[in-house]
Amino acid sequence: MIRARARIACMAVLSLLLVATTAAADNVTVGLYAPTAPFPSTAARVDFASKLGGELGRAVGANGAGKVFARAGDFAAAVKSGEVTIALVDATYLAAAGGNYTVLAGAVRGGETQHGWQLVARGPDKIAALRGKRVLVPAIAGRETDFVVDVLFGGEIGRDFFAKIEPSPDTASALAALGLGKADAAVVPAGVELPAGTQVVLTLPVLSGPVLVVYGNASAQRKQQLAAAAAGFRGDATVGSFRAVDAEGVHAITRRFAPVVKRGPLAVPSIRLLVGDLVAGRTLTIERTPAATFAAAPK
Repeated sequence: MIRARARIACMAVLSLLLVATTAAADNVTVGLYAPTAPFPSTAARVDFASKLGGELGRAVGANGAGKVFARAGDFAAAVKSGEVTIALVDATYLAAAGGNYTVLAGAVRGGETQHGWQLVARGPDKIAALRGKRVLVPAIAGRETDFVVDVLFGGEIGRDFFAKIEPSPDTASALAALGLGKADAAVVPAGVELPAGTQVVLTLPVLSGPVLVVYGNASAQRKQQLAAAAAGFRGDATVGSFRAVDAEGVHAITRRFAPVVKRGPLAVPSIRLLVGDLVAGRTLTIERTPAATFAAAPK
């Protein structure tokens, strides 16, 4: 009797474990870590992530959900643990952090997957007037200074040009702080509404916007399913849709992260060649040609 009860209890535990495992397998969490994307609020980010998670989950026959991450460390931990295998991520973050991922599509804003950047200031309209000032930039995985100095300015300014380059939680937060006078300038994507009293000081290079990626070694079939679902997705004003792109946009930013090496002008020595130096030690002869060779033949 005791043995029978033990077997029944063991089977019940196994059944519960099986149900829990199956439920976990049927859930897909789509992560959103894109500080540069100019969502107007955290609520807008959550709504977008939920909608995207639902549609991508259905595409692979699972229950989908979205999860918004405010910090790079939390997002990286979720990817490492396998909690997040699909995500909408800043290309700038991927360029700085790397990882085992496959780019499925690029987020479309204003009809484009790539967007210019800009230096925006409160008051000054010249870059020289911002020397020694405090600048905000959407978080780039702890490499905000490298991003501004090397990626955007191409090494044309020194690392000590600005007094401080600080990360902001996202684009909206950077602009809000600038509008309230809590910073002197901000580096943000173009095409965003600027606070009153601020202006564009400098137009900066065009870079890839956020991209949809799948982490790990997903099957080709799953990647195709996700890419097809993304192609039919319709979002909001910040991310209206997705368009097929490859990883080159991310790689282009990675290459720009390398510090630019400034070289001085090449010194070319003045070279004087004297005839005597050219013929020294050489024996020169002129072969004589018979004069008859130049005479006209008789007619």
